[in-house]
Amino acid sequence: MSAVTFLGTGSGDVAAGRFQSSIFLECDGQNILLDAGEPCSGQLLNLGFELRDLDAVLITHAHSDHTGGLPLLIQASWLHGRVEGLPLGLPAHFASPLEQWLQAVLLPPDTIGFPLEIFSWQAGVGVKLGALSITPHQTTHLNGPPVESFLFEITGLQKRIIYSGDLGSADDLKGVLDQPADVLICELAHLTPAGLVAILRSAKIGTLCLTHLSGEFDGQREEIKHLCESELSGTDAVYLPEDGERIEF
Repeated sequence: MSAVTFLGTGSGDVAAGRFQSSIFLECDGQNILLDAGEPCSGQLLNLGFELRDLDAVLITHAHSDHTGGLPLLIQASWLHGRVEGLPLGLPAHFASPLEQWLQAVLLPPDTIGFPLEIFSWQAGVGVKLGALSITPHQTTHLNGPPVESFLFEITGLQKRIIYSGDLGSADDLKGVLDQPADVLICELAHLTPAGLVAILRSAKIGTLCLTHLSGEFDGQREEIKHLCESELSGTDAVYLPEDGERIEF
């Protein structure tokens, strides 16, 4: 069994009743956090999940709605007894500022009680985590180096999962959708539903999850779901998940 739980589904335009971007992926024996918007630590604990059992944290880009919960996640993991190293993948330009941030909030390496294994993404170069391979693909959301933004292609023993992070346009998805995907988790803050549908019309997708909706689109959830279900014949199921919603695939 594989599943994604949407800890936070809000966009960068903070809204009451919505937490920030963070997704918990369970697949092939790995427990992975995709982005760390606040309050990801509390949301994981609400699931009954032990923070010390988290296998990795993967950050698509450095915007605060995707990273604001990261220092507290590290602090909470320490206070909840983690001793194993925690792999933390992120854009190269974010590594040094993060280390300074942790120093500033009194979480230096010799305090937290476990190794923080920071590594940087290289576009198109896969990283192995157990049976999973995570390949980052650069997006146009932040207009390239030295400020980078990525989407993730995650492949396992039998599953292929795409997580968009934040995009510059729906065209950022073109290459990764040449092959079927079991799950596509796609944002809807920086592109339109019609633009996304135009790109996805020829794709083969098992489960489409639309998240990170802008305020405008958050009020059109039923219309967007109907549009995708009626136009995307190659997609089996469409979800616009709420905070805390778990979807098995």
